[in-house]
Amino acid sequence: MRAGLKTVLSEPAARLYEQLIVSGGLSLADQPELSASDAARELLGKGFARQRHVDAPVLVPVEPARAIDNAILNQQRLILEQYQALLRLRDEMHLLQRAYLSAAHPSDEAHELVRVLTDRAEIGALSVELCLTAREEVLSLETAHFTKVPDPRSARTVPAEVIERGVVLRNIYARAVLELPGSEVMLESSVQAGWQCRVYPDMPMKMVLVDRRAALLPLGPTGMEGALLVTAPVIVAALRMYFELIWGRAVPVHSKSLKLSTEQDRVLRLVLTGMTDTAIARHLNISDRTVRRHVGALLELLGTSNRVSLAVTAVREGWVD
Repeated sequence: MRAGLKTVLSEPAARLYEQLIVSGGLSLADQPELSASDAARELLGKGFARQRHVDAPVLVPVEPARAIDNAILNQQRLILEQYQALLRLRDEMHLLQRAYLSAAHPSDEAHELVRVLTDRAEIGALSVELCLTAREEVLSLETAHFTKVPDPRSARTVPAEVIERGVVLRNIYARAVLELPGSEVMLESSVQAGWQCRVYPDMPMKMVLVDRRAALLPLGPTGMEGALLVTAPVIVAALRMYFELIWGRAVPVHSKSLKLSTEQDRVLRLVLTGMTDTAIARHLNISDRTVRRHVGALLELLGTSNRVSLAVTAVREGWVD
């Protein structure tokens, strides 16, 4: 008997399948007990055999090439059923978690609402798990506190099923992140992965906040010293308010870099003086059309709609001295 068959069939069913292959089929009239056997039912159920009726019923094998395809489809169906069962279990466990917390002693409840993590592998796994279980939103702050320059290919990516659930992904980068080598590629990849990205001059810490229910905070500047998992609703709400305040002041970016060219920087500084496009063009010895193009790019880059808000945002965000 071939060992591979036993990975998808029981030993009696595997032996019967090989017997069918060699004989071409077995008459159920001559062997009535065969139709009621567990091995025959298994082969029929898993698509390794079928019944043929001509003069008398015969159990015949399904050709091996089709049988293995049937086995793959059967395993995929089982995996899907198990995955769906786990999703249902997760919802049930959330209800049980709330019941557990409501019945726990105050000291136990406080321990569950705020946890200190020091294992780097656990922190990384938990960060991924939080994103995978998100139902509404994932909010993130990213600072430039790195132990080394990050690989620009390691942009924030999320599985397709998270996007399909309609989860909103928002990330705020400290401006220093965009000064790192490869930042343009990293930002572009993050946007392509579904993140809404903005930039803020500076932030004191990193943060990941999921669904108004949990926040993961670093214990030190680099995040390597450990992390704090917070599920206390009051603290999570306060951290979310902190994020929204920064988000409202942060500069929206898309797939464009926030670094200005020399000519854009000169145009911006002249706009701040109140000069008209024609005056700026004459001063820089360029065309009016070029000035308008630069001003339009600056408006889009800083997420503003007119020259007044452009000037206010540029000064507030430190784009000019």
